[in-house]
Amino acid sequence: MAILFYGISILMNVFASKNLRNNLEKKTNNVIIFLSFIIIFLLMSGYRNTSGLSNDLSNNELEYNNIINGLNSNYEIGYILLMKAGGVFTQDFYIFRNVVIGIFLFFLFWAIRKWAPSPHYVIALFSSYLIILSSEQLRYFLAFVIFAIGLFILVYSNFKHKKIIFSCFLVLATTMHLSFVIYFIFLLSNNSVKSKKEKIIATAALLFCLIIFLNNNQIPGLSQLLKSVDNYKVVVYMSQSTNYGFLYPFVFQLSSILLTLWALKLYRKSNDNEGTQILEHVYKLNLLAVLFFPLFMLQLTFYRLARNMLIVNYLVFSQIRTSKNISLKNRKIFAFVVWNSVILWIVVDLIIKTPVKALLIPFFTENIYFNF
Repeated sequence: MAILFYGISILMNVFASKNLRNNLEKKTNNVIIFLSFIIIFLLMSGYRNTSGLSNDLSNNELEYNNIINGLNSNYEIGYILLMKAGGVFTQDFYIFRNVVIGIFLFFLFWAIRKWAPSPHYVIALFSSYLIILSSEQLRYFLAFVIFAIGLFILVYSNFKHKKIIFSCFLVLATTMHLSFVIYFIFLLSNNSVKSKKEKIIATAALLFCLIIFLNNNQIPGLSQLLKSVDNYKVVVYMSQSTNYGFLYPFVFQLSSILLTLWALKLYRKSNDNEGTQILEHVYKLNLLAVLFFPLFMLQLTFYRLARNMLIVNYLVFSQIRTSKNISLKNRKIFAFVVWNSVILWIVVDLIIKTPVKALLIPFFTENIYFNF
């Protein structure tokens, strides 16, 4: 039954009206958003995984039990404090998990509804792929939501000090998951058409990747640098290397760059200067993300850094979908390519890279709310 509601969530948002002509349509769209929230919440909170092939859920439960029993945790301070707060009210990890998923999912929906040109389109795209990973990786999902809201503010808001606000959200996300600290590089970017630094940085990163490849996928001098690092997790992650697996996230991020560039070129034909600047900014953020490529060559887990960018890209894609200044033919072609890129992420990440029995099958077969 989970797959049925999964499909319903996607389809009803894909076909939801994007042009609100009257109050009745607005009310209908609000009902669809509300139903989508309920379905996605049930899919995420009801998810269980007894395959033994993925440990995120079981590790989170173990850490929660350790915290409420007065033991130490190796997780980041923000998540530890959240678990301690949860322990005041319940000793059941899954009750705690349901509550935090509900709260953070609500804030994600609020942000999407506030800033996305077509909230339904973004929800449909999120429901297709990101929901599956988010259901398994609780701590990462919480950090991702905080990061996403901060990124929406950086790109879409008119706040005077939005870079400072974005930095505050990044700090908070980092207290949930340390890897989000790397997104401080986004402070280097802006939406100025004349700015070329993003292209220069991306080119330099690609040249550095070539050096790493010629050095057997090892960053020159990194082993010496890590001797002075007093963080076990950082040392473990940075001491590894991949063979050719890094090509997966390379292709993922390059596809994001090409799609946002294509969206920018389509939108430039309109007279919406503000919208064009937004697309310019997102495209340049994706260019800056090429700086993650050396990390992909060390540890395939770092592909999440490219995956996190999808949510703001989805807002851009929804901007193309709703634009009246772009021909219907071009919008349909663009949407076709976008959905194929989502399928690519699912196939590579959840079928090729990860055994289907580890995440994909449990997501549809081990949901306590839909096992009937």
